Amino acid sequence: MPKENISDLQEELENRFLTYALSTIVSRSLPDVRDGLKPIHRRILYAMDQMGVSSAAKYVKSAKIIGEVLGKYHPHGDASTYESMVRMAQDFSMRYPLVDGKGNFGSMDGDAPAAYRYTEGKLTPITSHLLADLKKETVDFRSNYDNTLKEPVVLPSGIPNLLVNGASGIAVGMACSFPSHNLREVIRALTDLIENPEPSVAGMLKHIKGPDFPTGGTLQTSKADLKKAYETGTGAVRIRGTWELEQLPRGRQQIIITSIPYGVNKARMIEKIAEIIIGKKLPPLTDVRDESDEAVRVVLEIKTGADHEKVMSYLVKNTELETQFPINFTCLKPNGEPERLSLLDIGLYFLDFRKQVITRRLNHELAILIRRLHLLEGFALIFNDLDRALALIRSSKSRKEAHEKLKTGFGLDDEQTTAILEIPLYRLVSMEIGKIIAEQKEKTAEKERIEAILKSDRKIWTEVREELENIDKQYGDKRKTAVKGAVELATFNADDFIEHEDVHLVLSENGWIRKLKTLSGDAASLKFKENDAFLTALNLNTRDRVALVTSFGVLYVQKVHNLPYTRSGFGEPVQHLFKFSDGEQVIQMFSLPGEGGVAEEDAKKQLQLDFPASGDAPRECMVATRKGYGFRFQLENIEETTRSGRKIMSLGEGDRLLALLPVSGPQVFLATTLGKGLRLDVEQVSMLSGRGRGVRLMKVGDGELAGFCFVDEKTKVTLALEDGSNRAIRMADVPLYNRGSQGVKVSARKKIVSIQ
Repeated sequence: MPKENISDLQEELENRFLTYALSTIVSRSLPDVRDGLKPIHRRILYAMDQMGVSSAAKYVKSAKIIGEVLGKYHPHGDASTYESMVRMAQDFSMRYPLVDGKGNFGSMDGDAPAAYRYTEGKLTPITSHLLADLKKETVDFRSNYDNTLKEPVVLPSGIPNLLVNGASGIAVGMACSFPSHNLREVIRALTDLIENPEPSVAGMLKHIKGPDFPTGGTLQTSKADLKKAYETGTGAVRIRGTWELEQLPRGRQQIIITSIPYGVNKARMIEKIAEIIIGKKLPPLTDVRDESDEAVRVVLEIKTGADHEKVMSYLVKNTELETQFPINFTCLKPNGEPERLSLLDIGLYFLDFRKQVITRRLNHELAILIRRLHLLEGFALIFNDLDRALALIRSSKSRKEAHEKLKTGFGLDDEQTTAILEIPLYRLVSMEIGKIIAEQKEKTAEKERIEAILKSDRKIWTEVREELENIDKQYGDKRKTAVKGAVELATFNADDFIEHEDVHLVLSENGWIRKLKTLSGDAASLKFKENDAFLTALNLNTRDRVALVTSFGVLYVQKVHNLPYTRSGFGEPVQHLFKFSDGEQVIQMFSLPGEGGVAEEDAKKQLQLDFPASGDAPRECMVATRKGYGFRFQLENIEETTRSGRKIMSLGEGDRLLALLPVSGPQVFLATTLGKGLRLDVEQVSMLSGRGRGVRLMKVGDGELAGFCFVDEKTKVTLALEDGSNRAIRMADVPLYNRGSQGVKVSARKKIVSIQ
């Protein structure tokens, strides 16, 4: 290969990726600050305009529109093009829809629109202001993808579409997110900018109260946060749905949700509320149903006497009844460069664009007027001697000869002569000098008016302001999204909504957990999967918490009411409830009493981490591993953990956690599988403030630590042996050693399985 064809791979990758990224940013994902449209939306609207599908025309099949767009301007997928057209027709997606759709164009429930062969569309009245004066050389045109047609670089939009309808997109390394705003507020802010010698974001915010979403709701963002977002071009606003309390006969009440946040799938939100009801996480709420038609109406049935404010506070916190909409004012400037702009920058760029459009339109109209006046001057010259003009034409043997005779005989130029010759004879004969003079006078006055406007910068801005005010009069409306600021809802404790209910938790050795309302007989007698067996069981209340300790030294804590009930079968694998690592197994399950409280008789029979009241000394716990390492630590409280749990001990290679126990005696007894036992003072076990491996408690040799428990000299301990038998030993017979010792033989012939 010739050396001149060799290039550095990294350099080539960087250059080509940069080209791709730039193409995505400019030609796909970011809107233009002037018309607020991405290329796909601009091409759809332009194609519909060229097809004559105006607001006054008949509806046209969407398939025909999509075919026109793809064939002439946008050589990409039909699905994405139709999706863009659909969005411009959805009144719940666009504050002021640009396409008037007929047929199924989707819904707030996430229903997909019908295929484009079934739907129809045309432009809406407001869209005419995006396309107005397009034929008057107001914007530049460029060649389409195959260089056979021309398409506009930008539409001569008379409405501030970027702010009014918003936009969102993800490019390469860039993204944008513009919320929609109220047309009347935006136009009044822009007209104020024209008059204000010192424009500012604060000045615009006197008129623009904040985003105005098509689905309504309330804005829950403070003025300070809004101002910061509009000044920097980045931030977020919180939107909350609206609801009202409806009184029913016999003192009953129900809550009616009348609007939901922008972009929320209504059906999915209702499904989430239904899950809360089924899971009994919100007992005052008994039923939910959707009675929406064109307006949102979601009915929430509540119990008599229920605090509806606390119910809605819970739903706002746990469903999409309140969401956050990001603000990212990144768009393309008039020179094609992407940049994050402030609200003021966007307003000024739009006004400068409108001034440019109006100036180009006036120049175009002026050129037409000048040409028409020039032709009228020629008509006036021949009118007084029309007979001679007709004689010259009749005496000519060709069009060219007639052209030269008229031009020479009356002192006309080529353009005037051509216009006279192209007039039909009947019109030439019937021409009236009065009409010509009247038209000359009218056209001259219009020409002088336009010239006066073009000479005065102030008059051009007056034209800009008047056109904006006319649009405001035609399409301005009231806000849909109410501005409330940061309104705090009624405070509540989530546990207040949990019903007191006694349940049974049963855990198997392989980690299958069951939550049962009733348990007939002993938990160990339940059926388990093949190669699985009973490990432990707890009697709890739904307001309690349960702690699971695993062989990897991780503690998982969950509220009992969050665990699913077992309807049938062997329960649920704990791996579905928590984020377990490969090979991780549950070794213990503890009860953590909450407000419900474990019954005293049950507390004596089951593992329980019950810590003293606030102000008392924290309870000590001890952990030990199979290889004989361990330590003590203080655990003041066990809070609910994430799905990943809380690491409480670092393990050596190949080691596994044996158990975690609250310290309940002055001494600890440890036994190995090889039959040796060791008794030592608890103080010999090091206290750690954080997680670690700890110290060697006992040398296990070729065996493993079988178990440990807390004792004193009078305690008797029962050892479970490998053949299924038990052996009781007195701690007085086991010498007291230092940590790290091998201990003494406590079972000469049989291996120890565990300590009971």
